[in-house]
Amino acid sequence: MANLIEMKLKLPTGREAALVEGLRFCYDLSETDALILFELLKGGQYTVDDLTKKLGLSKATVNRSLAKLMEAGFVSRSREKRAGVGRPRYKYYIEDPEKVINKIIDDFDKCSQSFREALTELLRSIRAQRGQK
Repeated sequence: MANLIEMKLKLPTGREAALVEGLRFCYDLSETDALILFELLKGGQYTVDDLTKKLGLSKATVNRSLAKLMEAGFVSRSREKRAGVGRPRYKYYIEDPEKVINKIIDDFDKCSQSFREALTELLRSIRAQRGQK
């Protein structure tokens, strides 16, 4: 799935953009956030330590990204059952990957619709100004 971060999409201008650029624009996700999101979309439950080892990232970076992904509603967490005392450890996961992907698709559609509405209003304004001259 790491290839999805690098996957290029052809834009109407001929320019290519990576999927992560759309995620950055709509959700303010960094490439690291997207990397963690794509890893969790594969399924399974991961601790922060699991993700740091698997992705070669620092704990602080993983924690920051997980917080952002939970805030966006993409990632859930559950407290790991442990014997003894100490800080609680959490497992992070995506309950329904298809639901998350469909949410992103819907949000991209809403984003596109917002641009369409703004441009339509701009066109009305331009037409009204031409009618006044």
